[in-house]
Amino acid sequence: MHSQLLPHGEPIALADIRDALVIKEGDVFLMTDTEGNLPRDSVAGYGLYKGDTRHLSVWDLSFDEIRPIVLLSTAELGYSSEHHLTNPPMATTGGRIIPKETLEVRRQRVVNQSLHETIQVTNFNIVRSTIVLRFDFDADFMDIFEVRGVKRHRRGTLSKPLVAKDKVTFRYRGLDGARRTTQIRFSPTPDQIWYNGALFTLPLRHRETAVITVTISPNGAPSDDRFYAGLQKLDSCYRDWLRSCTEVFTNNDFFNTMLQRSLRDTRLLMTDGEDGRFVAAGTPWFNCLFGRDSLITSFQVLALNHEVARDTLHALARWQGREINDWRDEEPGKILHELRSGEMASLGEIPMAPYYGSVDATPLFLILAAEYVAWTGDLGLVHQLEPNLMAALEWIDTYGDSDRCGYVEYSKRSAKGLLNQGWKDSRDGIVNSDGTLVRPPIALVEVQGYVYAAKRGMAWLMSLLGKKSLARKLRREATLLKTRFNQDFWLEDEEFYALALGANKEPATSITSNPGHCLWTGIVDADKAPKVVERLFSNDMFSGWGIRTLSSRAARYNPLGYHLGSIWPHDNSLIGMGLKRYGFEEELNELTTALYDCCHGFDYYRLPELFCGVPRSAQNLPVRYPVACRPQAWAAGTFPLLLRAILGLVPSAPEKELLIVRPRLPYWLEEVEVRGLTIGDSAVDLLYQRRKGRTQVSVLARRGIKVSLTRKWPR
Repeated sequence: MHSQLLPHGEPIALADIRDALVIKEGDVFLMTDTEGNLPRDSVAGYGLYKGDTRHLSVWDLSFDEIRPIVLLSTAELGYSSEHHLTNPPMATTGGRIIPKETLEVRRQRVVNQSLHETIQVTNFNIVRSTIVLRFDFDADFMDIFEVRGVKRHRRGTLSKPLVAKDKVTFRYRGLDGARRTTQIRFSPTPDQIWYNGALFTLPLRHRETAVITVTISPNGAPSDDRFYAGLQKLDSCYRDWLRSCTEVFTNNDFFNTMLQRSLRDTRLLMTDGEDGRFVAAGTPWFNCLFGRDSLITSFQVLALNHEVARDTLHALARWQGREINDWRDEEPGKILHELRSGEMASLGEIPMAPYYGSVDATPLFLILAAEYVAWTGDLGLVHQLEPNLMAALEWIDTYGDSDRCGYVEYSKRSAKGLLNQGWKDSRDGIVNSDGTLVRPPIALVEVQGYVYAAKRGMAWLMSLLGKKSLARKLRREATLLKTRFNQDFWLEDEEFYALALGANKEPATSITSNPGHCLWTGIVDADKAPKVVERLFSNDMFSGWGIRTLSSRAARYNPLGYHLGSIWPHDNSLIGMGLKRYGFEEELNELTTALYDCCHGFDYYRLPELFCGVPRSAQNLPVRYPVACRPQAWAAGTFPLLLRAILGLVPSAPEKELLIVRPRLPYWLEEVEVRGLTIGDSAVDLLYQRRKGRTQVSVLARRGIKVSLTRKWPR
């Protein structure tokens, strides 16, 4: 996924954010501590961000510098948070003591283009009390890469804040010439206000409540909405989003809640940019367009929502590579890795405007296009994107395989680019069995599977367009690739696939999760699949919570390592689709059950970006990773994809057909009803029921589509 090393190899200088609360809408997000504060001198990266700029670095509410006590802190809605606070014993200016836990402070927030906050203070003392609320605030306008640890030699100019009776405006002129502002407006007017603070003195009778509202607006964003209006608006938007998705009802309320969380988090990460709508990779650190992440997420949720894939294909086609640019690792036809919009990107201090250091986004772009048509029959989009599809195919055969060895491989060219350019893109993520780093050029095992699936998918699309000759050529190339791959990547001693071919085409013999993706793509020979699956579920790979990124027997194994033994939900979901494809139903259910059990241990039943690969213990709780993104797009897509695999849904909209392949519900699902599953302009309602260990499927309603049960995965 995203490197825990910055593009030039510096480690992220951030503290633990496991208890941080994040709310987001569009390109604005807020990350706070449990009090709802952004403490001064925090090293956790807390702040209010718009795009890649931190517009508020300090926002600290106290009882005149006395810390409140947290009773409740939640951001379950995603776009809104709520914090209930109370007081420790406090002395007033007159010497009287306010007993502990006699004041209630309720902070409620909603984020849209601006941040709207209401603070309700209620006095439960039997006597009149005077409460002093103090707000400390500041804005540093740091680029998100600065926040994450990149040192800059120069910064722009911070002007003296403008102070009025009810507001303070911070101003910054970047080295890129852009003017950035943050306005903090209070109602009612504070008793005291200065350039980085405000004070309210609240004399409250018994059970009397005072209300303070604050609007924090980055770059002149509208500030006329208030908390409840914003809350109602976003609540309506989320209801509309859920109604646009296929409805799934099961007998398991916990799973229903998890699936709702997946869909809500997908909506939460949707962002409207200048080039259309896309699903951002994850909050807080990757709240932007990513090629690989957006493509995989779109594929994961495709059965339940088609629009995400369509929007993603459009957005990525807009930024497809056009030239050879070593600084950005760009080549014609290549799909971007990451698109940033902050000051450092604008100045060229980092190559992310956009950056193309992703070896797998291009074949994934082609895979998603074919899958999208299989679900929608939308050949109009194919005609529109045909130049982009052809350019992507050309990139695979030329720049992707620059030495004409038959495999797509990578070597970074940018001085500040990523050393590793597959999904395990940390500097130490691609290792040999002895712990040494694999030397480039590197041909990753899963990327060859992606290329195989991409060419087969494009062959199918080209045949639909009447381009029979090109379709035959692509099928022939895919067949040859599969034959070579199963010879060159197979490790006879390990009975498993190599992680990669490195310099001099030497196989990296470390045992990893990557070959599991090859099951999903279909490149694995049928006689090798059982051996691959057995290895993935051996004790050194399967922790009880999921399949690790790296075997616990490996020299570099670290269950707390980013790609060196941790567990990534999205990784497991793609493996799950592979298990389905090759007929390993029991293993699919075991893997799904492990991740299902995991969700009990995470806030809001939300799967994080990753968690630690520590073996499952009698305490029955997964170990959290300190700086994992929550929410993360492809983690949110995990259960929609695993559910599709369990239900066995294989569509073909051009043929107006839905195949249901070997459905088998896990023991904790007795009934699943799917309503309004759309394939092209057709729809079907299905009912799955588990009876005496067998799963039965009934078609409740259908319109213009043939539904067939089959034992074999279609070619």
